[in-house]
Amino acid sequence: LRTLGWRPGEGWGGEVLLPSGFDYRLADETTMRTLAEWRTLGLAPAGRPIGADGDTARLVLPAGAKGPAFLLRPNFSALLGYNAAFSYALAVAHLSDRLRGEPGFVRPWPRDDRPLARDERREIQALLEAKGHPAGGVDGRIGPLSRAAIRAWQAEAGLVPDGYADSGLLDRLRAAR
Repeated sequence: LRTLGWRPGEGWGGEVLLPSGFDYRLADETTMRTLAEWRTLGLAPAGRPIGADGDTARLVLPAGAKGPAFLLRPNFSALLGYNAAFSYALAVAHLSDRLRGEPGFVRPWPRDDRPLARDERREIQALLEAKGHPAGGVDGRIGPLSRAAIRAWQAEAGLVPDGYADSGLLDRLRAAR
């Protein structure tokens, strides 16, 4: 992991609790802010401290507003360098925490979500593109550009703009044709 940028002595990040009324558009997964800036926005570690005030992290909501939120430090990128699947990197990071005796996630993962098929993800992207929200193409991969397009459409539709692609979003996009 060191060859991929892992910095010994620094953590990967951790779960955070979001304040009531949080602006979910800030969870764009690319914007780095200091931990002090995130705290000013009302985020609080769900468990152990994530780092020092001047350390940077990005906010990610892998299950949207219904699931846990994470501030990811640069070491998380090293995990992604080993295996680019976000779920794999998060599982490895969380397992390492659990092996050190830390507790599980505070906010439960939604149990009613079903994974979208690639064709469904493509349909979401095509519908967003047709509505004037560039999703970075129609390839079935929901990356930062697709999540930005989802957030924009959700905000326009009066929904929580968390950028999460699920079957409920697909149903709403179909109904809004």
